[in-house]
Amino acid sequence: MSTPTTLPTLLLLPRRAASLGEILDAGFGLYRQSLFGCLPLSLLAVLLGQLPSAYLQSTGQSLALDTAKDLPWWLLMLLAAVGTLWCWLVLMLRQRASLLRRAKSLGASTDTARDLATVESLTTDLLQASRLLPRALATLMLALVAVVLGLLLLVIPGIYLLIGFWPALALVVFESAGPRTALDGSLRLARGSWRHLAATLLVVAMTVFGLFVIGSLIGLVFIKLAEGLPAASIVAAVLGALFQPLLIAFGITAYADLRHRRDQMPSSASSSA
Repeated sequence: MSTPTTLPTLLLLPRRAASLGEILDAGFGLYRQSLFGCLPLSLLAVLLGQLPSAYLQSTGQSLALDTAKDLPWWLLMLLAAVGTLWCWLVLMLRQRASLLRRAKSLGASTDTARDLATVESLTTDLLQASRLLPRALATLMLALVAVVLGLLLLVIPGIYLLIGFWPALALVVFESAGPRTALDGSLRLARGSWRHLAATLLVVAMTVFGLFVIGSLIGLVFIKLAEGLPAASIVAAVLGALFQPLLIAFGITAYADLRHRRDQMPSSASSSA
């Protein structure tokens, strides 16, 4: 990729192809160092996602998805989707800010120090996420259309695009890419590393799911002791708030690995020649 990234990828992974274990370790490390600053926004994303269900319960309507819903529910669904995406963008920027603070403590380079002046403020990240939101929405909509068409036509192209488009949101956030540039760029990043990316996402999904199950089992004990629906809602909200930043951290480390793999391709080709 010729476009520079504002993410200090070398603080996550070495400048080479990383193993699955290294990607998981880097993701956990980023998660731990940024969790405190990410929790309020992650909890906000969870609460936004609960708005449509809360509306149905308050109006006595069925929660089943196969029943007709009124206009306010659809508006709340739209608000929840857009609001959750905005929270994810802020979480990505907050995790980058934690990396840059670490870079500052380690003695940042000139380029990284320049980035520190613009991303260390929470207010700056909130405004930046708002500016990126229309671009991110368009990117996800185009990706969804392409994946659905691929699944309907031959299935396999849809699966390929589903994996290949994974880094697109990172390109929007860290490379200021437009929708089409982000989708094209994500496919270029995945080219030659698609199987590795698919394996990474599978391992990440299994890891997050396993941790979620363990958290749910612990939560069941709390619910049993509390004996009440509010306790179940609190546990679900806390689990959601804890695991969203973890999934995003893994996504960022996967993007960093793809950047390094892409950067190594020319040198690898020339050495083999």
